[in-house]
Amino acid sequence: MLASMLDPRAVRRLDEASQAARAAEASGEDAAAGEAWRRYRLIRDAARDPDELLAEGIALSRSAIELAAPGRTPR
Repeated sequence: MLASMLDPRAVRRLDEASQAARAAEASGEDAAAGEAWRRYRLIRDAARDPDELLAEGIALSRSAIELAAPGRTPR
């Protein structure tokens, strides 16, 4: 599904990021794994519809505003 929306170069970069993340996880390198998975998500998100990304960002912002509202008891 996603791979069909990406050009071959992006698919290769996505595969490389995934492999790097898995290798870092396997060797217990948590920081490197986190960075590799972040890179993977950035590559993946680059293929998403900009309006979908904007809507997701707005929803996250609204949630953050609600969580930061005065009088809200932390869980």
